[in-house]
Amino acid sequence: MSESRPLRTIPVVNLDTGLEVQVKVADRNAEQFAARFKKVAKERRKWAKKNDVYCYRVYDSDLPDFAVAIDRYDGVWESQGMSALVVAEYQAPRDVDPYEAEDRLYDAMDIAAATLGIPRDLVFAKTRRHERGGGQYVDQQKDAFVMYTEEAGNVFEIDLGSYLDTGIFLDHRDTRIMVGEMAQGTRFLNLFSYTGTCTVHAAVGGAVSTTTVDMSQTYLNWAKRNMELNGCTGEEHTYVRTDAMNWLRQVSAAGKNKYDLVFVDPPTFSNSKTMGKATWSVQRDHVEMLTMVSKLLAPGGKAVFSCNLRTFKPDNEELERRGIHLEDISAGTIPHDFQRNPRIHKCYILTVE
Repeated sequence: MSESRPLRTIPVVNLDTGLEVQVKVADRNAEQFAARFKKVAKERRKWAKKNDVYCYRVYDSDLPDFAVAIDRYDGVWESQGMSALVVAEYQAPRDVDPYEAEDRLYDAMDIAAATLGIPRDLVFAKTRRHERGGGQYVDQQKDAFVMYTEEAGNVFEIDLGSYLDTGIFLDHRDTRIMVGEMAQGTRFLNLFSYTGTCTVHAAVGGAVSTTTVDMSQTYLNWAKRNMELNGCTGEEHTYVRTDAMNWLRQVSAAGKNKYDLVFVDPPTFSNSKTMGKATWSVQRDHVEMLTMVSKLLAPGGKAVFSCNLRTFKPDNEELERRGIHLEDISAGTIPHDFQRNPRIHKCYILTVE
């Protein structure tokens, strides 16, 4: 915190005990944040308990001065009884004093920890900064902190320390549950799979086979561990390390692989070194990608396509010309804890005429 701004103490109510805890803060609006956080945290905790939700968003920039997202993760299995928070700071405008922004971040972390009764050393900070193309990055990687959480009865490994994201995208919770419900008896394909959380839902939901494709061996290994945690270890589950677009070009051209259900959740933008000189933009490249996906669908097959570009607009005219129909189901896939920001992602069902 800035040495030029004196600390003061405010009372914060611990929701577990109902007792007041004294918290040192620097920002003049810390009391306002504490009151708002207590209100939303109380509602979210009640909702999570009622719906057996173990990881969820508690707060998302409700107050302009406290532009942070706060997510809670409750542990299961080897992490039973453990709870942790991830506080992601959105990049402050240039006209905001960086010391003032830092004070607010630490105030938010301290108040959230005290309100929820979570040890301060289990509160992890992230900084989201925008880069060209709409992507995001974090300033530096930190030490790993692995724990296990649950979603719809499935156990997942998460890492709260190493990366900007933890291994599970919370805003896609309802989408993954939907995919699991659609998966019975299907040959399932997961493109841009990340840590394979959607593959787990499909496999547990009764998919007869799964194919998980990602460019990162780190994430593929993580996906395998997630599958193993949920008893999905047979030869019917395959993992492919490659650039998803190159793989799509090769497989769709061959015309051999057919899938009944595809989940495709590409990044907004990528210029990864493993892509060579190529770049990826979901707005620019989605027609080519979805055309190739459509060629992999068996008769009657469906694809679930999602992305996090808030300004994304599908080229429906060109897609329809190619015999591809997109049904916008975004509104029905926004979880309760993300409804304050319904533009958090886009989601569509793709079918072929």
